[in-house]
Amino acid sequence: MIGRFGGARISDFLKLAGADLNSQFLYVECADDYYESLDMPTALHPQSLLCYEMYDQPLTRTHGAPLRLRLPTRIGYKSAKYLTSLMVTNVVPRVGYWEDQGYPAYYGI
Repeated sequence: MIGRFGGARISDFLKLAGADLNSQFLYVECADDYYESLDMPTALHPQSLLCYEMYDQPLTRTHGAPLRLRLPTRIGYKSAKYLTSLMVTNVVPRVGYWEDQGYPAYYGI
């Protein structure tokens, strides 16, 4: 089942924040010690969202509150939950939790 998430486009959020959209990556860290990086074209894709609601209700902890990524163009492990920080950068501190376990970094759908 694919839930109906709502939120803001990552691209809109980054523009409002004044982020350098010419940077190479968006890096996120999560409350459960998970971390992930996205190449900037994926982050700026119109379907890439920072989600704060599901089925028109505030996002619950079970579904990733306070904020989660929704990336329809990437495999599920890229859609990190429980976001606590976002960083726009040209050098990522770590590629991603699953990538550090040997999974591909640019796994698309």
